[in-house]
Amino acid sequence: GVVNMYNDRATSLSSGSFCTKRDPVKSIMNLQTSADYCKFNHDGQILAMSSRREKNSMKLLHVPTSTVFSNWPTSKTPLNYVWSMDFSPGSKYMTIGNDQGKCLL
Repeated sequence: GVVNMYNDRATSLSSGSFCTKRDPVKSIMNLQTSADYCKFNHDGQILAMSSRREKNSMKLLHVPTSTVFSNWPTSKTPLNYVWSMDFSPGSKYMTIGNDQGKCLL
């Protein structure tokens, strides 16, 4: 799965209109299957991405550096098939709901 990041300030300086063709700033290709769900934390610093099609398929991206966290999830993180996720209002916590009806905090 590919998640593309675009610059939201991609306007034409001469006309002030939005460009019709935009190139991604970064393409994240760390998911093996298509991305079903993406969620930014409260300040846009972290992007969580997941796929329902593959077990334990979730990645976190540090947006300012366009770097995927390599230390999480680990092989021992019991994600199973991720069906939902969200951050707490101040991003102190992240919750993950899976196909087994469990909510991981």
